Amino acid sequence: MSRREFVSIAGATGAAALAGCTGGGSDDGGDWFVGTQVNFPASNYHWNLLAGWEIPHDRFGLFAQWTQYLIDDDEFYPHLVQEWDHDGGEMTLTLSEEFTWGSGDAVTAEDLAFQLEVLEAADQPVWQFIDGVEATGEYELTISYPEGTNTDLVEYALLAEQAAYSPADFEGENWEEDPAGVEVAEPDPSGPIALTEHNDTYSQTEPRDGLEEYADHVLADRYNWDGYRVEFRDGNNAAHESLISGETDGQHSLFAPPAVLDEFPDHLHEYRVPGGFGMAIWFDHEQEPWDQREVRQALYHSIDREAVIGNIGESTKVSHHPAPTGLTWASVEDWLGSTEPDGFTVYDYDPERAEELLNEAGYEMGEIGIELTFPQTWSDWADAARTIVDYLDQAGWDASADGRSEGPGSYAGSGPDLFVDQHTAGGAPRMNHPYFSLDYILRNRLRDTESHFANYPTEVELDGETIDVEAELETFATTTDQSEQEAIVERLARVVNEDVPCIYVMEKYEQSFINGDRFEVPEESPHFSSYWPLWWLPKVDESLEGYDTPGLLKFDG
Repeated sequence: MSRREFVSIAGATGAAALAGCTGGGSDDGGDWFVGTQVNFPASNYHWNLLAGWEIPHDRFGLFAQWTQYLIDDDEFYPHLVQEWDHDGGEMTLTLSEEFTWGSGDAVTAEDLAFQLEVLEAADQPVWQFIDGVEATGEYELTISYPEGTNTDLVEYALLAEQAAYSPADFEGENWEEDPAGVEVAEPDPSGPIALTEHNDTYSQTEPRDGLEEYADHVLADRYNWDGYRVEFRDGNNAAHESLISGETDGQHSLFAPPAVLDEFPDHLHEYRVPGGFGMAIWFDHEQEPWDQREVRQALYHSIDREAVIGNIGESTKVSHHPAPTGLTWASVEDWLGSTEPDGFTVYDYDPERAEELLNEAGYEMGEIGIELTFPQTWSDWADAARTIVDYLDQAGWDASADGRSEGPGSYAGSGPDLFVDQHTAGGAPRMNHPYFSLDYILRNRLRDTESHFANYPTEVELDGETIDVEAELETFATTTDQSEQEAIVERLARVVNEDVPCIYVMEKYEQSFINGDRFEVPEESPHFSSYWPLWWLPKVDESLEGYDTPGLLKFDG
């Protein structure tokens, strides 16, 4: 463990500011939170959240969350949406009356109704559970859903939305036909900061308090510094060096293995946020030999997944799921009672068992050639993939690595029959509800809206029973009976465990960083377990001692 302070998801250690190097700041002498982003340069930014993955993380400051999901507590914290309740097939949301767009116009229920209409045109998942929306008051939004709908699913799908669809940006555009094609040149903020500069090197956002081009915002006085400057870094290593040298103050999410963590200065706070998201190995289930369950199980037993995580850095990962169930690490005990439920197979490293399974399928060890495709620019996944290939070779397989320069979306389901991709959507509350995690694995629509991107079948034979995945998930979505939900979760979890739609390699902690020498945070808080502390903490209604405005992140440089 590094000597640098680590703030756990339970807030177990202190985070008091320490005296030391200056760090951060800017050449013009202003007091800025200087952040980094490594995924893509600022010149590639999109501000329409439907336009693709090149959406900057400035969005978490610019746009107001409807509510903020606190991962460790599994709770929604009121924000733009202050209250919500269900009655007779309707969910009524009560909005704060104080949030405004950049123009100064109030963020109203009509605006959020419009947002949901845009999301419907974009075929977004929330419309899987709701069937209507109406502004029943200036600050009251009523959402209807079919009778019998599992109301938990409505909340998990809806409450973490962001007010990022300003009617001023979308109205008059062809959003009904092509919502993702609407060009948003400059974001219209609903949150307390606004974009004031944007070039190829960085994006700059400032509190909406006295800005010439933007109306004031009720939360803007919570920032006692000039704003954020988020600079592009060409890869994780460059971002690491900037934090080590004190050039920057943090990053929303940055993989940093133990050897790098040891080099970080003592005052750099690390927040380990359960990511849900993680690396898996997927098969094309229509291609030989991966259409045989025993071959998929054999591959599982040929990888020492715990050792793979050890090579990358145990402090950066939650688990490898010894008995995979399709549920996230944060939810499996609540729903199945254990991380290794009775009767579930633990896929430990066992080459002898792997060979037995291959023989059952009619193959000899070494007969099957493997080429594992993976994203070589995702450093932890790339390191893990190469280590896995080594283990497969040691176990007797004929294995090789196929590194690609693009992310998984560029190759998943479009050629390779054995490839690395995620096992859970992650990054949203839905990751910790088993409906969504099981739906992602067994009826995946992220890569293909019409069918499973890895050609996984909709019916599975298990222990003499035919399990209709589509029917089970449909029942899950339309029942409020807890015992029935639990029975469905166990059945589908057994499918994931025994039939092996994919191989769980690891589940991650998101690692988020804040410079504690220049910025003060509380000693502990459930708000640390959120997406993302550097953007969310200033918005929190709670206060730090010694400051005259709320917010849990204050400049103390």
